[in-house]
Order: sequence, then structure tokens, then C-alpha cells
Amino acid sequence: MIKPMRFLRSPYIALFISCALLFAIPLFAWGIHWSWNANDQSALLWWFYLLTQTVSKPFGFITSALMLFVLIYTLNIRRGEWLKFALVMLLPVIVGQVAVSEIKKTNQEPRPYVVWLSQTDTEIGRHFYQDAPVQRQQLITQRLANNTQIPDWQKQHWLQQVDPAFPSGHTIFAATWALMAVALLVARGKWLLAGVIMLWAYGVIISRLALGMHWPGDLFTSIMIALYLSLPAVWWWLRWRSAGLNASATAGPSSRR
Repeated sequence: MIKPMRFLRSPYIALFISCALLFAIPLFAWGIHWSWNANDQSALLWWFYLLTQTVSKPFGFITSALMLFVLIYTLNIRRGEWLKFALVMLLPVIVGQVAVSEIKKTNQEPRPYVVWLSQTDTEIGRHFYQDAPVQRQQLITQRLANNTQIPDWQKQHWLQQVDPAFPSGHTIFAATWALMAVALLVARGKWLLAGVIMLWAYGVIISRLALGMHWPGDLFTSIMIALYLSLPAVWWWLRWRSAGLNASATAGPSSRR
């Protein structure tokens, strides 16, 4: 039993297993031929909205600060390494969001809620993403003014995100944090906290489907991007951490002479 546990405590094995678990969300949606439907309004939708808000501006900054605090405390990062650790953890998250912004400029994939609106509105379907963001918001506001099927908080969420669907910035944010955190926490045997962070990431990613914001393909590609971002960060930190410990061990005996 000991050897399998050591195998699972490898940060890289933990990272790839976590990534596979995240991939299960879009793969399952594909498998059941899932498609978003405005008529399927569930009581859970509000809770998914709260989860997605932990990544939305400005709450994403608070989430990142909380993640850093929890990881620094749980992993016993030394005070002199706080800044280096924060840079290693934050850089992939920042790069991911910059990449999302740039990629969205080159495509016009409509969000599921836009496709739903375009089914009864040819103006939206014809040139929605050719208009400026302010014009898109005005158009959505006009079309949903008398709609009682969609709750007001969901309408506001749609108005805040009238950009193209691909890729999912929320998914990249949540998946990048989850993959990095789980890899480092599992290596220290912090299974419970790793599980909580994975459940949070799961909830955020599922919320993007439930709220009509993304397609399964958006999520799949975004998780892949998160893997590419998180793997080098984990490798860099473990390498620097190991180099620092080796230097301390080497300097220790000489300093006692």
C-alpha cells in the first residue's frame, strides 16, 4: 500500500490525474450530446452563478490572494520565499488571461445564450460580434427587457460578457490554480485541501456550461491551456525549492565550524 501512495504523491502524477478529472467534464458533456437550453432553469443555477463569480472581476483578484495565502501557510513557505512563490504561481494565471484576451480578438464563436437569442432574432444572428461591445450590450438589453424566463442576475451576467465564447477565461483561471495547488498539496499529503480546491474548480467549470456561457469544446481547450501553463510553474518551483534546500544543507555544516 505504501508504494501506490508514494506514486500518487508525486506532484506530476497528481497534476496529470487532476487534469484528467477536469477533462471528464467536457468529455461527459460530449458523450451525452449536451446542449444548453434556456428552458432548463434549475434551482442550482444560482449556486453555480456564485461559484463563477469567484473568478469574475473583481472577485478573481480576491480568489488569487486567498489561494496564495492558503498555499503559503499550508506548504510552510519560508518568509524569504514568499515573493518568489507568489510570482511563480501568479505568472501562469496572468499569462492565461492575457492569452484569452488575445485569442478572443481572432474568433467570433457565439456563446450558447447568443445562439439561443439568434434563433428568434435575425439581427443578433447576422452581425452580433461585428458590433462594438456597448452596442452588443444594448441589443441584449432590448431583447431581454420583457423576458421573465431568465432571472435578472443571469441577464446581468450575460451583459458583462458579450465577447466571443472561445476560449473560457474562467476555466483557464480555475483549472490553472487547481492544477498547481493540487500538485503541490498532494506532494505534502494535504489531500483534503486538494480535494476542496478540485471541487471548487469543478463547480466553476460546470457553471460555464450551466449559465449558457460556453460549449464543451471551449472547456476542453481551456483545460489544455491550463495544463501547459501550470506544468512549467510546478516544475520551476520544485526545482528552485530543491536548489534552495540543497544550498541550505551545504551551508549548514560549514557555518557550524
